[in-house]
Formats: sequence, structure tokens, C-alpha cells
Amino acid sequence: MPRKNRRAPEVPLTSPAPVLRERAPAWAGADEGYDVREVAGDKPYICPGCDHPIRPGLRHLVVVPVGDADARRHWHSKCWGSELRRRGFNRA
Repeated sequence: MPRKNRRAPEVPLTSPAPVLRERAPAWAGADEGYDVREVAGDKPYICPGCDHPIRPGLRHLVVVPVGDADARRHWHSKCWGSELRRRGFNRA
């Protein structure tokens, strides 16, 4: 008798509740001109470092220039680390 391959029922994936931290990892705030927080958002964003999407629920960094909240950007953690190195800050 032939074997029947049945697909498992599709379960919709739900994004976890946003995780807010008071501060980002120590290396992320190397530049004092920015407020950096780690979050897990509930909608997709585009990382300015690589122009790839940041999926909902994925932990990433929100970088806000001090005094200019409208210029906040959502970055992948690795992309922000690369940006800091490009600007001359060493990641510890």
C-alpha cells in the first residue's frame, strides 16, 4: 500500500509581545550623540545599514539622535555595530 504524505496543519505564527529594555547592549551606545534601545517590534521595518527588512518580533536596535526624535531608525544589531566601526568606534 502506498504511503500517504500528509502536510501538518498550518498554524499561523504570532509575533511575540514587544520586548523593551531600558538600555541597549554596552557596545551599542558607543556614540554619545544617540539614544539606543533594544526592542522587538510588532511590524516590519527597513534597516538603513543593509536595506533589508527587519521582521516583526525580531530583536533589533532603535537608534534615536539626541534632540531629534523624528530621525529615529531601526537597525539590525550587526548593522549598527558595523556602522559604529565605520564611524571609528570599536565594538567592545
